Amino acid sequence: HHQKMMSAVVAGVLVAGVAAARAAQPPNIVMMVVDDLGWNDVGWRDEFKQIKTPKLDKFVAEESAILSNYYVYRFCSPSRSTFMTGRYPWHIGQQTRMNLNPTPGIACGINLKYDFMPKMLKQKGYETWALGKWHLGFLTNQYTPTYRGFDHYLGYYSGAEEHFTHEKAGIGMTAYDLSNNTGTSINPCLWAVGNASSFYSSYLYGNETLRMLAKHDETVPLFIYLAWNNVHSPCEAPDNYLAVNKEIQDKSRQGLAGMMSAIDDQLTAVVDGIKAKGSMWDNTLLVFTTDNGGNLGGSGCNYPLRGGKYTFWQGGVRGQAFVAGGLLPQSMRGSHWDGAAHAADWYTTFAALAGATVDNTGPLPADGVALFNAIATNGSSPRTEVVLQIMSNSSDNLFEPPSAEWCATAGTGDVALCTPPQTTVAAPVPPPRPYPALVGCNPADPLQKFVYSNSQLCMASSTELCFNVQKSEDHIILFEGDHANSQFQVSGGKVTGLQSKCVLAELPGKQLLFGGCNDAEATGWNYVASNQSLQHNGLCVVAVPVPPPPPSPLGLELGVLIQGQYKLIQGYPGWKPSWDGWIQPPTNDNLAGQVELPVEGNSSFCQDSPCLFDIFADPTEHNDIAAQNPAIVAKMSARIMELLQGEVTVQESGLCPTPTGTGNDQKSAASARAIGFWEPWLPPINTSG
Repeated sequence: HHQKMMSAVVAGVLVAGVAAARAAQPPNIVMMVVDDLGWNDVGWRDEFKQIKTPKLDKFVAEESAILSNYYVYRFCSPSRSTFMTGRYPWHIGQQTRMNLNPTPGIACGINLKYDFMPKMLKQKGYETWALGKWHLGFLTNQYTPTYRGFDHYLGYYSGAEEHFTHEKAGIGMTAYDLSNNTGTSINPCLWAVGNASSFYSSYLYGNETLRMLAKHDETVPLFIYLAWNNVHSPCEAPDNYLAVNKEIQDKSRQGLAGMMSAIDDQLTAVVDGIKAKGSMWDNTLLVFTTDNGGNLGGSGCNYPLRGGKYTFWQGGVRGQAFVAGGLLPQSMRGSHWDGAAHAADWYTTFAALAGATVDNTGPLPADGVALFNAIATNGSSPRTEVVLQIMSNSSDNLFEPPSAEWCATAGTGDVALCTPPQTTVAAPVPPPRPYPALVGCNPADPLQKFVYSNSQLCMASSTELCFNVQKSEDHIILFEGDHANSQFQVSGGKVTGLQSKCVLAELPGKQLLFGGCNDAEATGWNYVASNQSLQHNGLCVVAVPVPPPPPSPLGLELGVLIQGQYKLIQGYPGWKPSWDGWIQPPTNDNLAGQVELPVEGNSSFCQDSPCLFDIFADPTEHNDIAAQNPAIVAKMSARIMELLQGEVTVQESGLCPTPTGTGNDQKSAASARAIGFWEPWLPPINTSG
């Protein structure tokens, strides 16, 4: 007993000591973003055995907690904006289809009044590094990483680049997009271009991280934002990684698998580099995330989820993510955490771990919640809903699409931005029809007047609206006559029609039914020619007009909301019909992957009326259950309309603060021609207003 008490005391002292140490020094935070990573494109989820990431698979299985219900935006820049600001895309003008056009020459970037994640962490003395993709604006120096809180930056400003050459096509020209910045010094990275074989992108960013780690003072808390170029198209990898995946005959898919093999080595090398720094790993949280689903136009695969990048189907927004590091309790390593999580939560989570505040970090309050305690204890998520999209049809959200010149040369990864979304053309749904029902008699009501002639019961005011048996064969509607379904006889107290069935008198106000003539409701009918009324036991038949359609939600173009098990989509969530289904990758022997598209009668594209999916019972979104759950639809639709009131349009957000707006600024190309690199091209913007 005494020994157990001593053990408990020692354990308590150890816990208190660790807590004190962490209180004295905030944890190191490493955030790794793998670009365009599909749901199926990791070894631990790959149903097709094409992705070879043995080191990463082992790391995830033994040291990480996978986030099973984690969500991001449907493409790159808005997700990265959310990472850096902790705000939803629709609060910072990033909810449109623009994606900060991946051409380098538009003068747009996230409002400078928002403190990015590294600036927020500097409240607590962090050293901050960024490597890889930026895609958050670089029109002036103020928008570049080292002016927004990072101490060091090595990477590219635009939405994508060539992995070996680091070139990027822009306004009528191609230039290098690679910068090496420290503090206020903004410089093109001259030494890493022109020698493609030596400086593959993941080597470049991984090796630079290891170089800086070797020199890092462990007593200073460290934040690393490592935004890998992989696996964004073009699907390029060094020959040794292509050889590892040589059994995949489709060259683009082979390239993507090769890019993941490269990540397997480089990412785990960075982890090993931190572990080599004494006890540094013990006080580190590693977050691994994608920015969106796999790009179906760039050999990504999200199967069995529906859709992919550019869509709000689950394949586009249910993201790969895990957390690891010494901060993660042993009990959660090798586990899954199924709480709701969103890209906006990292900002607030990191602030809480660091002891920093998210207050007064921008014009609008942060949208995220702090997740770490819930993950560490396998507890419930503090997040009550996940808002994936709020976009109005306001003209203040209009933007200039990429130029035809750029679109003609754009690679498969970005060319989708050149064509606006197209809804799938479904068979037209017939409009609802007026129907007959019983009410108290009113001889002055023209809707109660029917003509009985030629075995038809038609409205006196419209010979085209006659009693008809609906296709279901159990309801009566008012529709055009002159066919078998409109033939009725009124005699012997009954109204007899098709297949010797009879019209049944339902409750007053209810649509008349068509059924068995032996039912009690089938008797008591008579037609009174003198006042043109069809009567049943003292009540008269009235034509119930079609109710006007509910007004379309004023101003809403697209809203997507998750609450618990339910996901409501109001507006078309896709991009083009071929991406609205469930798409497998090419087989190893280069046969096209199977594609399952929604079938007529079992599809819903959410534009004419909202879709509702139970994403717990139906994670692949095969079954729209909106019709069976009108109360849930009404509640969630009302919430979307409430959220719409808080939308910040592109114009309101300050996203594009120069007179060129969302269009190309030719001065950017002039600058790139002069130096051979895409670099900031405008003088500083006055932010005092």
